[in-house]
Amino acid sequence: MTSQLLLNYDHWTSQLDQHSVMASAAELQGLIAGMLSAGIPADAGTILPVLYDFLNDGQALNAHLKGLIEQLIAETARQLAEEDYSLQLLLPSDDDAMPERLEAMIEWAQAFLVGFAIQQTDLSLVSPDVREAIDQLTEVTRIDIYTEDDASEAENEESYFLVLEHMRLLVLTCFNEVGQKFTISEVAAKTLH
Repeated sequence: MTSQLLLNYDHWTSQLDQHSVMASAAELQGLIAGMLSAGIPADAGTILPVLYDFLNDGQALNAHLKGLIEQLIAETARQLAEEDYSLQLLLPSDDDAMPERLEAMIEWAQAFLVGFAIQQTDLSLVSPDVREAIDQLTEVTRIDIYTEDDASEAENEESYFLVLEHMRLLVLTCFNEVGQKFTISEVAAKTLH
């Protein structure tokens, strides 16, 4: 599957609906990115059981959807590790209504925090930068998408993209400071034995 289709929100929404998975595409990738950023290796055998618990009441998914998710895990891991900060969040397109995009962004942030907390339960062990990133991602989850404001549509678009870009950088901070170090040290430990 092409990277473009792999990160197409509508495609994922259709796939998840067809297989009666109650989570959104944003929640799926957010959870994956959170686990990877917390140091869980990009190994489908490790990540899939957690996804089954969160997305499908502990039941395995059919082979087709499982294969797609394995590709999403690999692509998300690849993008997190890229030095050009090319991480794409799996969110609705710019053509979708702002409330829908905001809701998906909030779901992504919430799922990321859950995924991160699966591995990193004690934030006193991480750097102040990571703690700040987690705090700011928590603030994203508190955005009220139903509050009317006086801002123009253009101002709302600009604000949305600023928050989105900031989220990407916060996620990359977590991955670079925790995810990579944990994964690299685990690989080194396995090599020594």
